[in-house]
Amino acid sequence: MKQVLIVKTSAIGDVLHTLSVIDYLKGRFPRCQIDWVVEKPSASLLKSHPGLDRVLVVDTKLWRRSPFRHRKAISSFIQEMRGKTYDVLFDLQGNAKSGLITAFASARRKVGYGWNTLPERLNYIATNVHLPACTEGNIRTRNLRLLLDYFGDDEPSISSRLSLLLTQREENRLQSLKGLSFGGGPKVMVCFGSKWRNKQLSEPVLLAFLKRVAAEVSPSFFFIYGNEKEKELAEKLELEFSGSGHAVGEMSLPLWQQLMEAMDLVLTVDSAALHLCGTTSTPSFSVFGPSSPHVYKPFGDEHTAFQGSCPYGQRFDQRCPRLRTCETGACIQNLSADLLFNEFSKFWKRISQLTPV
Repeated sequence: MKQVLIVKTSAIGDVLHTLSVIDYLKGRFPRCQIDWVVEKPSASLLKSHPGLDRVLVVDTKLWRRSPFRHRKAISSFIQEMRGKTYDVLFDLQGNAKSGLITAFASARRKVGYGWNTLPERLNYIATNVHLPACTEGNIRTRNLRLLLDYFGDDEPSISSRLSLLLTQREENRLQSLKGLSFGGGPKVMVCFGSKWRNKQLSEPVLLAFLKRVAAEVSPSFFFIYGNEKEKELAEKLELEFSGSGHAVGEMSLPLWQQLMEAMDLVLTVDSAALHLCGTTSTPSFSVFGPSSPHVYKPFGDEHTAFQGSCPYGQRFDQRCPRLRTCETGACIQNLSADLLFNEFSKFWKRISQLTPV
């Protein structure tokens, strides 16, 4: 097998969960060429991956809003994708959007999920090999399972660690950011943002928790932001921890990942930040609410997650059905700083023995 196309378009976290398919394919077919179709927000991540040959970028959100205006870009994308005939295509998204992309692609085998396990069944008509989706274990294993079943392989031992390539400009900024520290304490990256409000800690709890952490380990904090609202909070935290905290933003995904690699610890919620941390050697302490750490936490004992409990009795395997609609977000919003710190303190003592800072 020589030519493979992966269709996994979004979101950033979902793409990160799927990167192990590259290592698997390269291990099984060392000379194979792998292309990947992805949405624009995740493109920098894949373009910096050393195992990919070509990244085909779509911007469906923009294209849907004004298809006539962007008809040339749409036509150019289709022509670029059809310019190569693939031995096999794997549609790992399983929805109508990825089905449309898969339908336009030229491939001898188009492998997707079976009727009963498809997120959106319209996708079924775009593929010609159908296999059941894996619904058990970690999300990274679930995503890889489609390829393993297709090739008839057992689950391989694959490292999730990855070194993304940087431009010279990114390398220069990385060296500058790595120099931002105070004293001899650990460098701790704080990633408090999430797309969903119900995955975020309340601001008072976050602040109180970080104060306890600061008193315990005397760190240099790096407060990461990705939008204006997060920037406002990051700068507020920088002032609160004046002399030992830095607000850092406007980073590409590869630069963010390499800065994570230079940290001693990442504090985060269930978000793209946590999944990006899983590609590094840096330990993480994460807080979960309406999603399962059993499914989404990175592999390894160096990653520890704490999950809040639902006062309404909701039970779920992967994500809470009320993730987007719960008005209180009580599973995470009602957590106390003391409870979080007690869990963190046990984690820090354990991890410090494994990897002394």
